[in-house]
Amino acid sequence: MTYADVWEFWLRNRELATAVDFITIHILPYWEDIPIPAAAAASHVEAIRNEVMAAFPGKEVFIGEFGWPSAGRMREGALPSPGSQARSLHEVLALARNQNFRVNLIEAYDQPWKRQLEGAVGGHWGLFDAYDRRLKFVSGRPVSNHPNWQFQAAMGIGLAALVFGAGLFAGRSLPEPHFRKWLGIGFVRLWPDRCWGGPWRRRRSKA
Repeated sequence: MTYADVWEFWLRNRELATAVDFITIHILPYWEDIPIPAAAAASHVEAIRNEVMAAFPGKEVFIGEFGWPSAGRMREGALPSPGSQARSLHEVLALARNQNFRVNLIEAYDQPWKRQLEGAVGGHWGLFDAYDRRLKFVSGRPVSNHPNWQFQAAMGIGLAALVFGAGLFAGRSLPEPHFRKWLGIGFVRLWPDRCWGGPWRRRRSKA
């Protein structure tokens, strides 16, 4: 028999340990009062588990919930993304194997209804997408935070070309000096790193 709750609850209510066979704690680094980045999730789990084991000697400590969201708002250094999810889950499972403890991952599938309670991030904790039941990542394979970047880049280039073309068309009737000025502004917008706000200016400022 056990009782499951967040790890802080157990440390505040230690008398409950006498009524259970083992301790079940939830550790969700993203939701900590001081959010934990994905890169430090495994070390955070290890530190918390060691603290709880020290508080309850002789009791097995089972992690009832561990997970990481694949999308949603960032909380300080805790970034929800496919890469962060894959890394944190992989490293915590490796830790569990090395130290021989049990951990339950949340959750199998995204649960969109949770967005009403937790905001957008609440619907993205699953290993599988809620709608097409697609596995979000495969262990041992590269994971991209922007899997559709080719399409997004093409759309951005297309939009820029459309705006630039519309300006060229509208500027045909302008006097030559005004047209050249507009053309220069267009190139500034398309290649910002070569102009006043980019590295060129920073390099010149150091000279």
